[in-house]
Amino acid sequence: MAKKNKKEEFATEQFVEKLDKTAFSVEYFVEKYSKPIGIGLGILIVAVLGYFAYLKMVVEPKSNDAFKEMVQAERLFDQDSINIALNGSPGSFEGLQQIVDEYGNTDAGNLARFKAASAYYKLGDYVSSIKMLEDFDTSDKVMLAQKYGMIGNALVASNKLEEGLPYYEKAAKASDVETLQSTYYTKAGKIAMELGKNADALKYFQALEDEYPNANNGEVAKFIERLKYASETTK
Repeated sequence: MAKKNKKEEFATEQFVEKLDKTAFSVEYFVEKYSKPIGIGLGILIVAVLGYFAYLKMVVEPKSNDAFKEMVQAERLFDQDSINIALNGSPGSFEGLQQIVDEYGNTDAGNLARFKAASAYYKLGDYVSSIKMLEDFDTSDKVMLAQKYGMIGNALVASNKLEEGLPYYEKAAKASDVETLQSTYYTKAGKIAMELGKNADALKYFQALEDEYPNANNGEVAKFIERLKYASETTK
């Protein structure tokens, strides 16, 4: 029993000694590097505070300014004064393109990209429209579907059907809103048929029919029937 107690005491002493050494090592490290650690923490704190100050004092006011500028541009856009809405009126108000250029890193500037893309599309400048849409960032599923759909529209309008097709598919899958899915699956199906990709067309129309039976007042069912018949006759 005495031997056992001595062993336990010895083990305890060793454990305490290790703790002492560990504590000493940590203490020595902190003492030795306290200045650089303090400087590093100070730099980190200053950087974080600086970032939040930048958001509060620079980005937020700029975003508010951008929203104010957008009011007139949006009003003109809705009145079909597309060119003025896009390019603004010197000395009067900024257009959507100027808002993107000046406030592009704000929420308002990002929304201006989406509106500017629509303006460029209406003016027939599909390259600029696509560029704006590619730079437009959103986590909203509806707007994401519209973004992909508009890119698809611009590519198809540029006679780039092959490139536009996958964007319609992405648009249909981006949202679970029936109107959007119906619109973009139907567009994808029709473009696939035009390209002679009947198997893909059938896939798109079938996906729409499975999700929304009798979609488009039965029009989708007719496309499916026609494509299946074409498939049978070509065997």
